[in-house]
Amino acid sequence: MTSPKIDSAGEAIRAMRIEHDLRVQQLAQRLGWDKGRLSKYENDKLALSMPVIEAIARALEINPAAVVIRCLKVRYPYLAAERSEIGKLLDKLLARLPKLGT
Repeated sequence: MTSPKIDSAGEAIRAMRIEHDLRVQQLAQRLGWDKGRLSKYENDKLALSMPVIEAIARALEINPAAVVIRCLKVRYPYLAAERSEIGKLLDKLLARLPKLGT
């Protein structure tokens, strides 16, 4: 059985990297990847699998669920719309997620 993947979420990965004040090379180094591989995810050349999402979360020291939610909100823009009830629920969930390691 194959792992589910999220495609077209590179913008979210890039935004999280920038929010953590990291360059591509710095995040790639934390992940143990070359920067070309990270760039492929950020430029939507590769879809995100759960192991990749978990690795990115560890490298950014955030909850993996936060990565998934942010990626879904980019992938499905209506979730980010102000009138989206589901989007509002996702934002509340993001605010309640425990920090990594707690």
